[in-house]
Parts: sequence; C-alpha cells; structure tokens
Amino acid sequence: MAPRGAARPDRREIPLCRDPRQSDRRRLAARRHIACQARLLRRAQFRPALRPLAADRAVQRRAPDRGCRRHGAGRRGGVIDLSLNEVETLSAKAARGGGFSWGLAEDIGRAARRIAVEDDKWGVAMLSLAENVQSFAPPDPARAARWRKGEADKPAETPLCPIRTAALLLDDPLPASALPLAIVGVGLPIWLDAMLRRSALRVARPVGPATRADVVIEHRPEIGQQPTGRRGAIDERTLAALNSFAARTYVPESERSRVRGAGGGRVDDE
Repeated sequence: MAPRGAARPDRREIPLCRDPRQSDRRRLAARRHIACQARLLRRAQFRPALRPLAADRAVQRRAPDRGCRRHGAGRRGGVIDLSLNEVETLSAKAARGGGFSWGLAEDIGRAARRIAVEDDKWGVAMLSLAENVQSFAPPDPARAARWRKGEADKPAETPLCPIRTAALLLDDPLPASALPLAIVGVGLPIWLDAMLRRSALRVARPVGPATRADVVIEHRPEIGQQPTGRRGAIDERTLAALNSFAARTYVPESERSRVRGAGGGRVDDE
C-alpha cells in the first residue's frame, strides 16, 4: 500500500497554473448548465440563449505577413502596404532629396497621395521623378508669356518639368481666353495631372505612365471630392530607393548633434 499523501502512479501531478485548453476543462464546460454560464456574463438578461461554452483551441494557421498581398488568384510577395500619410511623407522627403525645394516637395507629397489612391504604381512614378529632377527644364518667362496670350507652344529639346509647370499654372492662372492650352514636351505628365487634380484646371486626356508627352490643359467643370480609404502598395526595392533619396534630408551625425540632441550632454538636466 502506498504511503498516505503520496501521488498515485496512475495520476500525474497537477500544475499550479492550469491550461484552459486542457481536455478536462473542455469537458467540464460542456456539462455546465446554461443558467450557470449566464451568471458569469455581464448583461446576461439581454443575451440570447447560449450554448455551452468551451475553451478555444489553439490557432494552428499563422496569419499572412504584411509584406504579402493577394493579387488575383495568386499571392505576390515583397509588396508593402503604406498608409496614405506614409506615402505623402515619404514622397515629400524623396522629392526634397532629389533636388526640389521644401515647398514643392510638400506639393509633390500631396500629389503622390492622389496617385496612390488610384494606382499601385505610385512608387515607380515617384522614383522616376526623383531620379530625373535635374533633366527637367522649368518653363521660361517667354514661354509662359506665349501661354497667356494663347499662342502656339514651341517644342524644346529638354522635357518640361511637370512640377514647376503645375506650380506656375496654379500660382498665375491663365485667362479664360487662353484655354484650352496645348503644352508640348512635358516630362512625366502624370505628375502634372496629379498636381492640378484639386484645382480649376485639368489635363484633358489621360496621360498614363508616359515619360514625355504633349498635353492639353482645359477648365475643370467642378472639383470632385478626393477618394479615400485606400493604402499605397510599393515593392521593397522601390521603397529602399525612395528611402535613399529621403536620407539626403537628414542632418549628418556629428559630436555637436550628439551633445545638443535629446538625452545628450546636460540638455535634459537644465
């Protein structure tokens, strides 16, 4: 006969912290009366009839990663979803790192947000703009004067900068007699369309992802509401390239920045 107080060989030792997913707990929950279960729940009188509750089983399948998106019937890896605020902030920094001023960079960020709402290729368009900043020519005063007079535009060897062209049209609106206006040789015209999206002007025909095209500017009948509720998809390689442009806006690390930064030196003690 086993000594009193010793554990029987056919029973295992009961742990101090019981696992709610154990089979014996599920059996007890299955035999528990509905009225007993209802007393354990708040507002039980407003609830419908409950079936016996049992402990949840462990989830065996892992949720998909954030970097994977469903595309049609298959899955596409290496694609990251950014919020529209992240799209705007990243695009503004990349534009500034590419060579635009901070004022134009903020306008580019808002334009990139509009492109991301409608097109998954916003990252490629933003990277093309940042890489070709120096190859675009701003509209010269003589050319802008011809636009205001309604005269025919003359082609140039260098593509016209879509951002500075849009800024000129927004800051100094054309008279009604000059519209519609045909502009020759605009580089990356998708950005001209995006910059004019929330104004009284628009590009007459869809331009798509063209590197250089002739566009027609006309009056917009009404300004519609900007669509929302979408995220911007971008692949990892394009994201890394945009981050490299954005890194140019950061302050170089130095001993002075370490001392004067948050938590450095005696700044927090003063």
